[in-house]
Amino acid sequence: MTLGFIIIFSGFGLIFGSFFNVVIYRLPRALDHNLSGNFPKKSLLTYLSYPGSHCPSCKHSISWFDNIPVLSWLFLLGRCRFCRTSISPIYVIVEVITMLFFTYSYWQYGFTAETFVWITFFSIMILLFFIDLQSFYLPDMLNYALIGFGLFFSYFGLTGIDFITSIIGGIFGFLSFFLVNFIYRLWRKRDGFGGGDIKLLAGLGSWFGVMSLMPIIIISSVLAIFFTGIMLVLGSKYKMTSMLPFGPFLVLSALIVYTNLYLYSLPMMRFFYVL
Repeated sequence: MTLGFIIIFSGFGLIFGSFFNVVIYRLPRALDHNLSGNFPKKSLLTYLSYPGSHCPSCKHSISWFDNIPVLSWLFLLGRCRFCRTSISPIYVIVEVITMLFFTYSYWQYGFTAETFVWITFFSIMILLFFIDLQSFYLPDMLNYALIGFGLFFSYFGLTGIDFITSIIGGIFGFLSFFLVNFIYRLWRKRDGFGGGDIKLLAGLGSWFGVMSLMPIIIISSVLAIFFTGIMLVLGSKYKMTSMLPFGPFLVLSALIVYTNLYLYSLPMMRFFYVL
């Protein structure tokens, strides 16, 4: 492991983080456009590539020197150079988190295939987390990519679980939320989980196997309940009947499961993996 490679992976993390910000902002809007039926459909590639980077408020094009990850935001004090509208710190957060995951992957696995396997996983997690957090979307293209990569990498023994376990994990992940949602719909006449949540759990099952589904479901549910309680205590406008993006909680619980399986054995997780 060399300092040079750490710097390279950190730099690529910042660059990809900047691109992820584009995807997080534009992909939900592309889906809204194409699902509305009021306008001719456009390809997602067109939405992601055109127009170039610009301020959402004044629409002024952003020059390359104002588009340097993290540094430009800090230099401009978080404001557009032209209209002085505030630029959300979420952009910087995404860039820094992506940089940290890229750097961690190299630090943990070195210059190996596993590094790029887990960079792929963490990248999809970042996109799903922030897209669902901001728009309540868990795009199929990302969920299917998660499932596909999970099965593909497990087939070649790169995720720590065998291919059959990956398949079973994906199937049970899908059926778990699908059946719960089916029963909830019969009872309340509305969905309890979105289709994206169901596919996301299937994807996590394909990466971590069927044994990891229970801790993912329980931890994400506890996190969601805890978050709801905080919102109610703080007196926000949030209500028990309000929509809650569940994807971020699934992503956080998946990261906890990853930590337990590949980094440190967490005492609270031992119960779930004892046969």
